[in-house]
Order: sequence, then C-alpha cells, then structure tokens
Amino acid sequence: MSETAPPPTTRPRGRPRKDAEVAPTDHAMAVAIEAFSVHGYNGVSLRSVNDELGASRNLLYQRFGSKANLWRAAVDWAFAPLVAHVDAGDDESADPMVRLRMLIRNFIEYSATRPYLARLVMVESSTVTDRLEYLYHQYIGPTRSRFMPVFEQLRDQGRIKNMPYDVFYFLLTSGGSAPYGQIGMVSLMNPEMASTDEAHVRVYAENVTEILINGLSLHN
Repeated sequence: MSETAPPPTTRPRGRPRKDAEVAPTDHAMAVAIEAFSVHGYNGVSLRSVNDELGASRNLLYQRFGSKANLWRAAVDWAFAPLVAHVDAGDDESADPMVRLRMLIRNFIEYSATRPYLARLVMVESSTVTDRLEYLYHQYIGPTRSRFMPVFEQLRDQGRIKNMPYDVFYFLLTSGGSAPYGQIGMVSLMNPEMASTDEAHVRVYAENVTEILINGLSLHN
C-alpha cells in the first residue's frame, strides 16, 4: 500500500487485511531463507513465501519488488552474521594451531543451529549463476579468507602437511557441517546427532576438529 495514499474515511467492515500488520523482517527473512534452502530458487515464489507468512500476496512484492531481490536480502540476512561470527571468534594473537582449532569449532557450532546455511550453499553450488557468484564473493570468499592465512602459516612453519587448502575447506564446510544440512538423513541414522542442544553440538564440533587437525598435523 502506498505511503501517500489517503486513509479511508471509514473503517472497512470484516476481518483486517492480512498485511495490516506487516511481518517482522527477521521472521520474513527466516521463512524466505528456509524456503530457498529447501526448495531451491526455482521452487520458491513470492506467493509461496507470502502464504507461509500468512501475508497478502502483494506484501513481499511491495517490499522487495522481485524474487531475485528477496533471495539476495535473505542471503544477506543469513550469511552476514556467519562471517561476522567467524571473524569475531578469531584471536589473531593466538598460536596459529589454536586459532585453527577455534575457527573450526566456531564455524561448526554456528552452523549447527542454522541448517539453512549448508543447504543453501549446496543447492546453489551445482552450477555457476549470478546468485552463486554473489554468494561466493560476498560471503564464502571472506569466510575462506579468514581460514586461509592460518592454514598457510602452519604449512609454512612445517606444522601441517603440504596439502591444498581447498581440500581442508571442503572437508570442513561440506563435511563438517553436513549433519545440519541433511537433518532428515541424520534423524534416520543417529537422532542424537540431529540435536542442536549446546552440549551435543560441542561434542560433535570437537570431534570434527580433532579429525581435521590430526589429519593435517605432522607428528614428530
């Protein structure tokens, strides 16, 4: 509804319009990112997200103008906090092996309660599109860049094996966070692993960290 439109002179009869109370942004973004991560871009419409919100069919169109704009807004809402969280949890004054351990653990613990992160990357990564390029350059690249100098410093110091950084990165992001992006499979295999209870997530994150660090380390 246009902000310049004059108010009605009389209160309309019947139930209020669905969009009389606009869905809060956080709720709208959470519903949108969940839909895009489960159904893929082509499986989502402004109408389907509006229906999930219980809003009128024009609400998201009025706010975002197009599905592409909604997708980008939802991705920004979902992934910007991940980058900020990883950055904030990195103590650059610490020993690089300690830094790497903490980066791994923080990444997994954050991802555990936000399964849409791993799912969205998976559904968008099968082919190069404008959406994937946006996701990569805005969020995946900066996340990689936080890990990479620490990894390379340890390799240059001769403390880890001389293996490509991207092998480690895919094992962490596609492997380490897999249970939270494949929650249906996990619930059949091991329901306890599907728990987002802080203690369960910490144990899982520590186990993944140990596997990755032990696999990388050069034991004297």
